[in-house]
Amino acid sequence: MIRILSSSWHGFPSFLRRCGAKPGRLLAGLALAACAFLPEAALAQASNPVLFGKSDFEMDWTLQPGSKMLRFRYHGATQRLRIDMLDGSEQTMHRDLAKGHIVVLVANGTKGAFAGKTAPIGAFQPEQIGEIRTIVGESCREFSAGGQTLCVTADGIPVMVDFGNGQGVAQRLLRETQPVALFELPKGLKPKPLPGGAEDSIPKGLF
Repeated sequence: MIRILSSSWHGFPSFLRRCGAKPGRLLAGLALAACAFLPEAALAQASNPVLFGKSDFEMDWTLQPGSKMLRFRYHGATQRLRIDMLDGSEQTMHRDLAKGHIVVLVANGTKGAFAGKTAPIGAFQPEQIGEIRTIVGESCREFSAGGQTLCVTADGIPVMVDFGNGQGVAQRLLRETQPVALFELPKGLKPKPLPGGAEDSIPKGLF
């Protein structure tokens, strides 16, 4: 039985937790990070970067507490994000940031599949614009909202999220073309709704 563990979920601020469903008990670390790490947003001011940017990248990320390791891959042309747990659990989340679709797969869907919807990327209003820092060799600007802090590179990559009682930090960032095949979903999936989601929460026409 596949379960999502949500013990740390409530430590994330509300503007980072808008995933359209409460995670209940599903996919250790992945549901938490996938939803929590993604502010729904292009930063509102024109001088600020657009979150995730327009270029492809691959990033390894550590989520604390728990030292959970994740790999983020982003396809800029389609605004698709793939997040893999690096713990041998074969858990993967696909997010279409433009459409708001979320798909969670276990063993590429052979051991479980879940789907749901959230709002597409929208306006994010930082309350404060902070200092420039260096994380994993990358210069980034701090932005604060709701007492939480993100550090975002000039081309829009969030390399750090501090959510009060925990933190996610990039350990490796590689800007290179990502194969489109990495972001494609297996054919014939019959996913269940994400925990807390209704049957009609599964995006139509996605499978």
